[in-house]
Amino acid sequence: MSNMKVPHGVQLPGTLTDEAAQEVVRYLAQRYGWAYLICSRAEVEDHLPDNDSRLMSPVRRLTDPEWQRVRRTPAWRRLPAVARRAISAADTIGDALRQAALECDGCGITLDGPPSATWGLCPLCLTRADLDQLRRKPCAGQLDGASPHQWDNGACTTCRMPAAPPPPTVRLTPTPNAA
Repeated sequence: MSNMKVPHGVQLPGTLTDEAAQEVVRYLAQRYGWAYLICSRAEVEDHLPDNDSRLMSPVRRLTDPEWQRVRRTPAWRRLPAVARRAISAADTIGDALRQAALECDGCGITLDGPPSATWGLCPLCLTRADLDQLRRKPCAGQLDGASPHQWDNGACTTCRMPAAPPPPTVRLTPTPNAA
């Protein structure tokens, strides 16, 4: 660990295990809101043919020399770049920005309020928006960005978007038969 570069004044314990290091990363990620992916020996072991979940044999673990061989491969060194490209191709960060409604979906101006208050549009674009189209979009107040609105008492219970008015009731008045 002596060849690792850490910020000035930060020292890693010399006995830090893989498991403890993963816990440190998990803690830091939770504390600072980082999205992270750890690909470790455990993920490699999950991909070993001997560890196929349909087989009833004991789980095979990598030996230290096997793990070192995997870590030295070009494919393993490419893993972070492949993950970044996959995230970029899926536009996952773009989805997060749209779901957070930081900018107007219509004109791109910065929005100050939460998605449940702006529905992702500035006041000008909101006045021009088709309300039925907005109602069909996922609820802006749901954190998953995919959940539908929860309509009750004329509005969405999460984002307060007004529900579509009920269709007008047609009342037929009976008339006497003209003979």
